[in-house]
Amino acid sequence: MARVPSVRVRFTDGTSMDLPENDSVQVVMAGPEAAPQDGWQPIGTGDGSAQFAKVVKARAAALKQGQRVVTLRGVLLVEGARRL
Repeated sequence: MARVPSVRVRFTDGTSMDLPENDSVQVVMAGPEAAPQDGWQPIGTGDGSAQFAKVVKARAAALKQGQRVVTLRGVLLVEGARRL
């Protein structure tokens, strides 16, 4: 079975996540805030409260330091990403 190329994404909270290169992730472009604005969608914050943000989909391989990614733990800041 062929190995899928992966990316290890490290976050500033000390956690990391391994993702297939072609997986799409949600990158926060504006927000998050408590009140919705045009074009913003609800996102999870990890603590159960509703927040709204403008997000775009990007490939995991395209992530860079400083970007904010929506995860099940909330919005996390990317410290770095490298190919495995």
